[in-house]
Amino acid sequence: MKLKERVAIITAAGKKGAMGRGIARVLVNEGAHVVLNSSTPANVEQACEEVRQQGGRAVGVAGSAAERQVCQQLVETAMAEYGRLDILVCNAGINAFSDFEKTTEARAREVVDVNFFGTFNLCQEALPSMKERGGSIVVITSVHAESAYKGSSIYNFTKAGLNQFAATLGLELAPYGIRVNALEPGWVETPGSTGGMTAEEIAHAEKNTIPWGRMGTPADIGRAVAFLSSDDADYITASMMRVDGGLIAAESHG
Repeated sequence: MKLKERVAIITAAGKKGAMGRGIARVLVNEGAHVVLNSSTPANVEQACEEVRQQGGRAVGVAGSAAERQVCQQLVETAMAEYGRLDILVCNAGINAFSDFEKTTEARAREVVDVNFFGTFNLCQEALPSMKERGGSIVVITSVHAESAYKGSSIYNFTKAGLNQFAATLGLELAPYGIRVNALEPGWVETPGSTGGMTAEEIAHAEKNTIPWGRMGTPADIGRAVAFLSSDDADYITASMMRVDGGLIAAESHG
């Protein structure tokens, strides 16, 4: 087990079938104990129960990671329950899904609050505990940090910014033995990413846009997070990792 007895906080880990919950399953399978977060209390309790059914240990904190007190509670819960904190998975994120001209300032600020400040807040709250023994921070961004996607200008902006945030934080925290990396998922099959699409439409998209021939799964992302959080990645920090089946490389070649 790569992560035996290590403790991880994972934000946006409550929704069934979503990426955060898949990440949690993989980390627990690798031996980690987890603190799970979701904005919905019922979802976070269901996610924790799923982990317990795997034979793992999990506690949950409900609330938005955009709120500083929620991030503080996540760290306090990790320390109270497990006595240590080794891994952060900053996974909270939302999209405005509207043309720039139609995006309200209120909606833009909401996206920035969740996507950027959800990460900023959690990292700042966790650092005093993580400096004691070192650890790993994985910031979940997106391939759209590199490749523009119409109707998502604010989302793309936050994800591109998070790539540089992770790189800069990696430089600042290296003296403390804390590695920081950005992970860029491509098209991952979740309820939110395929909602409204038929099986035929999904198959066509997979065949024609993704060189690997299929969409990613939450488990694919989870395995990449587990690697970046493990000693196998000891020399990797301030870096960006794509997990996209070749999607962005194919776009760059037309």
